[in-house]
Amino acid sequence: MSRSPRAALVCVGSELLAGQVNTHQAWLSLRLRGAGFDVVGESSVPDDAAAISAAIRRSLKAADAVLVCGGLGPTFDDLTREAAAAALGRTLRLDPGLWARIRARLRRDRACVPEENKRQAFVLSGAKVLSNPNGSAPGQMIAARGKTLALLPGPAPEMCPMFQRAVLPALRRRHALGIFPAAFTARLSGVPESVADERLAPVRARWPRARFTILTAGGEVSFHASLTTGSPAEARQARAAVRRDVLAAVGEFAHGEGEATLESALGARLKAKGLSLAVAESCTGGLLGERITAVAGSSDYFRGGVIAYANDVKVRRLGVPARLLARHGAVSEECARAMARGVRRAVGADLGLAVTGVAGPGGGTKTKPVGLVFVAAAGPGRKEAARRLEINGPREAVRQRAATAALRFAFDQV
Repeated sequence: MSRSPRAALVCVGSELLAGQVNTHQAWLSLRLRGAGFDVVGESSVPDDAAAISAAIRRSLKAADAVLVCGGLGPTFDDLTREAAAAALGRTLRLDPGLWARIRARLRRDRACVPEENKRQAFVLSGAKVLSNPNGSAPGQMIAARGKTLALLPGPAPEMCPMFQRAVLPALRRRHALGIFPAAFTARLSGVPESVADERLAPVRARWPRARFTILTAGGEVSFHASLTTGSPAEARQARAAVRRDVLAAVGEFAHGEGEATLESALGARLKAKGLSLAVAESCTGGLLGERITAVAGSSDYFRGGVIAYANDVKVRRLGVPARLLARHGAVSEECARAMARGVRRAVGADLGLAVTGVAGPGGGTKTKPVGLVFVAAAGPGRKEAARRLEINGPREAVRQRAATAALRFAFDQV
């Protein structure tokens, strides 16, 4: 093949043009690149049939495979099926068997099925229906004139499994035979994106044929490397070499590889050492507990937590001395340490983890500005550690990055 196959994305939804973050673009692009595709474009379009149809036509001219996400629901503004039919010059037909399956699924959850759900059973002429065990909107995929068009539902819990299970394998067979991609992803935390980028510059220089992406979100950094090779053996060797170079540059910041999250990495480390964890949260208001329990099997090591937002809750539930709060304040290393000790004792865990800070936008002072955060850990044998952080950004950014900092701090202590 003289070039890598090309893919383009069309993300449908007026909300994408009204401030909602498009998370599909990065998720799909990374997986397409990891399969050997060049992603040559992305369009975010409103719930308008003409705009969707025009975006599909443009994308089909530029790419071998086009993925359209969203607009497959049952309501008046779900217009992707009609727009795709217009773009391809094909008809839509009702699939009675598909409509029966949709009705049967919906009847398990509700007493009656609205007639408008029938719109989800209309299929493009010549298209393959993609089953959706996680929702009522089936996907569709059609191959024509050497191109592939895939229509995927918008919600991530429906789109992602469908893409992984049905679409990506088909795209590989149709467009990427003879291409053997080598891809590696390092998951980093405890390091700013700019520092990671600087440390990784020699790796990028050493691999001029590779494509690199560095992303940051919520205080975590992910570094993605991919290149195409001519054989499976060459792909294995290239991946091993890239992995070695990346970890040599930033290994002390790496908490995992591939899809590993910081919370799953912490959980694996706790489980391997037979340790249990409890959390005490103030400024994060439950984010720590939510992230820890999002990991399947977290009951093996997570005991529970206390959201001690108010000072009297810190005193009554965690045993933080009132005189300590009067002298040092709730946002202090002393308070964080006392919270970690208190939750470890109250919940009966091996390790207590605490976070307290000023999330903003108000409440800051000259000595304790918005974004000031303390994390602390208390373990067996009176082992304790604490860290002071100054986090810039709006309230939610401070909360999210504080939770990440606490998880990374615990990861380093275990």
